[in-house]
This record gives sequence, structure tokens and C-alpha cells, in this order.
Amino acid sequence: MILAILVVFGFLRIPFESQTEQKLKDLGFRDWVPNMSAREQLTQASFIGAIGGFRSLVASIYDLRAHEAFRDKDWGSVERFRKVTTSLQPRFAKHWDLAAWDMAWNAYAYYRSKSEFSKDDLELWRIEKMIMPSYLEKGLSFAKEGAKWTPESYRLPMVIGDIYSQKYNNPKLASEWYFKSSQAKDAPTYIYRAYATQLAKCVGMEEEAYEVVSNLYNDGKLRTLTLHRDMERLEGYLVNELVQAKSIDELKTMVRKEKSKYIIHEAIATYYLEEENNISLAIDAYRELLKNPKAPDFYRRKFALLIAKDPANQERAYKLLKKMYLSSPQIFRRVDLIDLKKLESELNIPTKEKLIKSEDSNKQ
Repeated sequence: MILAILVVFGFLRIPFESQTEQKLKDLGFRDWVPNMSAREQLTQASFIGAIGGFRSLVASIYDLRAHEAFRDKDWGSVERFRKVTTSLQPRFAKHWDLAAWDMAWNAYAYYRSKSEFSKDDLELWRIEKMIMPSYLEKGLSFAKEGAKWTPESYRLPMVIGDIYSQKYNNPKLASEWYFKSSQAKDAPTYIYRAYATQLAKCVGMEEEAYEVVSNLYNDGKLRTLTLHRDMERLEGYLVNELVQAKSIDELKTMVRKEKSKYIIHEAIATYYLEEENNISLAIDAYRELLKNPKAPDFYRRKFALLIAKDPANQERAYKLLKKMYLSSPQIFRRVDLIDLKKLESELNIPTKEKLIKSEDSNKQ
């Protein structure tokens, strides 16, 4: 009789315990199972503490040990201790972040510095071809594993994007991970800008990149120097595509139908300059372009530099350029500054009044 009661009671408990276990898993209290790898790296006391409910405390101890190993440049120990902290608290994004940073940045930089002073060709080859790539991969592995454990956080996808952009120079993969990071609820706005920057570097994805970059630019909240440069470069790409694909008559027809698209005016101006070397008609096209309030500021710079080609208009052009330079220096590229310096020389602008100072005047 008693046995029967116990059996019935046991069956009745199954649904309740299953629900409780699932809730514990959802809350992250069942996300760590001690495995042989973790057991080998933990002392007996630490292991007992970890399975006894003191994971946070044990993880903090090994975090300190990792920092001590970092100061000693003992990268093997740093890696082992970071594996412990991430294993004990896998849902704590900071542990994964620190692990990735120690491998892909700190250890990598240490061996890169070491390679610069190495006089042994074999050692240099081993460092550059084996050790440094290995630590990059280890950092990437930590970050990707962390991203799996913390899908709600922006942090690890951002770190992966940083590694691909800064270490591997792979803008396509970097843009993918930055975009994933930017979609998290806690993502700072600069991550989406990082996504746009990397996307703008992807060959063959210029149109997609332009849509993203132009939206950021037209939003107008924060027009960084990089955003200005990407906007101008991508619009230049689209303009060249138009000039190569369309005749001047087709461009004129397009501009009549789509007056709001200032890029078509730029294509017409480019056509007159490159195909007919007709500065006068190009200037007329720019005048129409500048009537559009959506046209970026750098077209005013292009217009002023263009009219400066006529000696009769140089003083007027310089006044326009000076005003733009003082208010929006970010729209001037290096090549524009060279042209501006040349214009100041042709107009005999006094040294003290020049916008572009020479090296000699700076020394004085």
C-alpha cells in the first residue's frame, strides 16, 4: 500500500518538477554543467564551490587570476583562466568580451611587438604565421561562443565586428556582425554607423551601402567625417554608373522627370566635363543641382572649385570656399586643400590671411 502511494506521488510530481526545471533553465540557473575540461582547470575547493552555488564568487577569483597572468604576459594562463570564467558564468557578456580582448588584442599586440625586435628569421616566421593568427582565432572563438550565450546583448556581435574590421580587414563580415549588434535593444547608435562604414567598403554592394549611408546622412543627427566621405564617394560611384550607361539626352530626359534627384544634375555636369570639356555647361548643371535643398554641402565645394578655373571668377570662388572652409572644414578632402592652397597663391593672399598654411609659415 505504501509502495503504491509513493509510486502515485512520484508520477504526480513529474509535471511540476519538469515545469520548475524549465523555469530554472530559462532563468539561467541550469546553463552550466561541470565538464572534464572545467574540472581539470579548477582546484578541488573551487570545483566544489562552483557546483555548490558559488559560481559568481569562483568566477571573480579566476577573473583576478587572469588579470594577474595578463600582467605577467603569461598568455597561456590568461587563456585557461578566461575559459574558466566564461564556463562558470556563460551568460555574463563581459567575461567573453574580456577573453576575446585578451586574445585578439593584448596577446596579439604583445607578439607583434616581439616580432619587430626579433633577429631570428625562424622565430619571426613562427610568430607572424602561427602564433599571431592563432590568438586572433582564439579571440574570435571566444567572441562567437559568447554571442551564442548572450543573444540579447549587442556586446559580443560588436566585438566580432571589431575583429573582422580591425584585424582581418574583412568589411563584408564586419558589416554583417555590426548590423546584428545594432539590432539589439541595448545597442548604442554608433554601432549602426560602424555597420554603414564597413558596408560602404564592400565592393559590389555600393547601391545597398548608399541606401544605408544616405539615410544616415539625411537624418542629420550626427554627420561624422567618415559619413561625409562615404556619402561623397558612393554618390560619385552612382554618378559614374549613370554617365557610362546613359547618353546626355537620356540624362536630360531623366532630370525633367525626376527633378528631385540632384544626382542626375551631377551626372550631367560630369558628362560635360569629362566628355566635352565644357566648363560653362557643367557650371549651369551645378547651379540647378544646388537649388535642391537635399544636395549635400560638398557639391557647393565642387561648384566653387569649378568656377575658380576661370581667372575672372577666382576672387568670387575664393570667397565662397573660404566661407565654406571656416564653417564646414569636413567637406574638404586632401586634394581640395591642395587646390585651395594653389588658388591662394594665384590670388597672392597674404601669408597671415591664408587658410592653408605652409610648413615654413607654421615653423615661424
